[in-house]
Amino acid sequence: MSGPLVSVVVAISGPEAQPREVVEGIGAALTTAGYACEFVFVLDGPAPRSDEELRELATSWPVRIVQLEGGGLGESIALSAGVARATGAFLVNVPPYLQIDPGEVVKVVAALEAGADCVATWRRSRIDPWLNQVQSRLFNWLLRLVMNMPFHDLNSGTRGFRRNVLEEVAVYGELYRFLPVLARRQGFRVVEVEVRHREEKGRAGFYGIGVYLRRLLDILAISFLTRFTQRPLRFFGYLGFAAIAVGAPLAAYHVWGRIADQITLSDKPGFVIGSILAAFGVQLIGFGLIGEIIIFTQSPNLRDFKIETQIEGGAAAPSKPESPPPAAPIAAPPDAAATDIVPAAPRAGDAVLPFRVRDLLPGEDSRWDSFVSRHPLGTHFHRSGWSRVVGETFRHEARHLVVEQGRRWLGVLPLFLTKSPFLGRNLTSVPYAVYGGVLAESDEAQAALLDHAAALGRELDVGYVELRHLEVRPGERPRSPLYVTFRCDLPADPADVMARIPKKARAEVRCAREPAAPATDKRRESFGIRVTPDGSIDELFALFAENKRRLGSPSLPKRWFSGLAEEFGKAAVIHRAVEPGGRTLAAVMSFCFKDTVYAYYSGSLSDVNDTGVNNFIYCAIMEWAVEQGYTRFDFGRSRADSGPAKFKRNMGFTPEPLHYEYLLLGRGAKMPEFHPSNPRLALPRRIWSRMPMFLCNGLGARLSRYLP
Repeated sequence: MSGPLVSVVVAISGPEAQPREVVEGIGAALTTAGYACEFVFVLDGPAPRSDEELRELATSWPVRIVQLEGGGLGESIALSAGVARATGAFLVNVPPYLQIDPGEVVKVVAALEAGADCVATWRRSRIDPWLNQVQSRLFNWLLRLVMNMPFHDLNSGTRGFRRNVLEEVAVYGELYRFLPVLARRQGFRVVEVEVRHREEKGRAGFYGIGVYLRRLLDILAISFLTRFTQRPLRFFGYLGFAAIAVGAPLAAYHVWGRIADQITLSDKPGFVIGSILAAFGVQLIGFGLIGEIIIFTQSPNLRDFKIETQIEGGAAAPSKPESPPPAAPIAAPPDAAATDIVPAAPRAGDAVLPFRVRDLLPGEDSRWDSFVSRHPLGTHFHRSGWSRVVGETFRHEARHLVVEQGRRWLGVLPLFLTKSPFLGRNLTSVPYAVYGGVLAESDEAQAALLDHAAALGRELDVGYVELRHLEVRPGERPRSPLYVTFRCDLPADPADVMARIPKKARAEVRCAREPAAPATDKRRESFGIRVTPDGSIDELFALFAENKRRLGSPSLPKRWFSGLAEEFGKAAVIHRAVEPGGRTLAAVMSFCFKDTVYAYYSGSLSDVNDTGVNNFIYCAIMEWAVEQGYTRFDFGRSRADSGPAKFKRNMGFTPEPLHYEYLLLGRGAKMPEFHPSNPRLALPRRIWSRMPMFLCNGLGARLSRYLP
């Protein structure tokens, strides 16, 4: 039988320990989540009550008891002793009482399983006395300021790490609280996970002056260890040159007075102070040089990096092609184990494990994307990259959910908390996207996600949860009939794309494509327009913003398009239609995911409708998609019976209703009515369409945050 995956290490040094609550609470949570575990208790000093309780627990739980000789050795030594006797691949250090909800420990283990080497925890909604909270926040703020580290709660007693972290990171004294900082400095992958605070033991109010001095010295020590361990001359050199810069001029001033004016130095304390500072500065620089000599002689034994992966091959590298090959469709990985942690199929005994819904953890983006790629309803907008750009551009808070049974994922639900003066406070899946909503492997998993989303919405006091489903989903929920989408299968041959376009639109395409020629009695004028996949963000944004102004709607900011292009690379393509003179008439930004090309953002000049360029550019994109090996084309959503919807129907597409569903939670909540079809917005739209372009772009970049 294989050993436990998780070892929970607990140091006990006082009578406040509650080992039974720790073992039964955390043990039940880990076991329910499918993690085999053991507990290692280190008794740092006599603890007869805890020892007796632990021996009783050892009869029903895998508990190890380690008694340190003497006692009072400190948590760092106790932690090291416990780790030495633990057998799990993942180690979790917790206080000897339930400081956080037991189920939150599962988040720590899941983050380790997702690829983190060390996990720090951040207690949110703390319940200890306000003065303690203020002191803790000041301490952590000072740490972030001095060390430039992203951690918010290094005082939290719950941490997770892989075994090799403590094997390579030396902790001693009271530096155990800085373990995440030291691990990050050593090159390990460290993440921070938010957890629910439950209880805090210890002293409330102000501590003795010695405690604050020790904390300041700890900050000084950890700052030196993380920034100057391999560059001691810089630390001592900065201090030395500062002392010389102050002391040398002060001493020189008095020496000049003695030489020029025969002023005695016997009653000049400034001379003494300046001389001492200058001499002390020279000594500090000398200390730094000695440190550099030690580092130089020991440098072969120092390793300040971690190798994530290494690939070795025996064949010679092929010659580099003159030009990169065309982008291929992004398909689901053939071997899911290469990109995802997928446990084996549950055994008979595993079927009793309950569903558990939790937040997505840091470091799980690759596993999320792998699930989305494998799920038949997964779309480009479900990808973690879309969520990252939404967060970076518009600062909406992501509250993504995962449902799992044991350690097996059964579904995901991307959610963002959006706050708008026009729409209110809501949860949206997904902002600035046409599709979103639940991806689940079963109706039960979907129900678990939606129930948790509703509970989260009530907790956050939102009006509704919006689910932008593409297909029909099980269950009865309020639905909006406002939008339709347009999709089609692509032919195998690019030459067959034109044949599928209706006759009138096909004539427009020929008019735009054929070499420029004036109209005759037998044929229309042709324009010789070319479509190429090399458009720029500047061209796209200028045309897109102009179109949005004509329609009376705010434009998205330019940084949004730049963020998407940077995030998705070759999977984000900008096609542009160019007339023979070199002017760009239209541009379309498309996204490639799995077997589908999504033609999403577009814009064109207002005076080129007679050229047929709008029909031509989409025909050219479909031909390009076929050449690249894609088999589906997504024309995106439009409001039913709107002008864009009629244009897409004229291109031969059949409208499909979009199943936007809502969980109405707030008192008097109703489906959103703030959309261009609302007659009450007619006047603001007319005003917006007449505003100067620079003003529309400036205001639109700000207003778009509130129109997700």
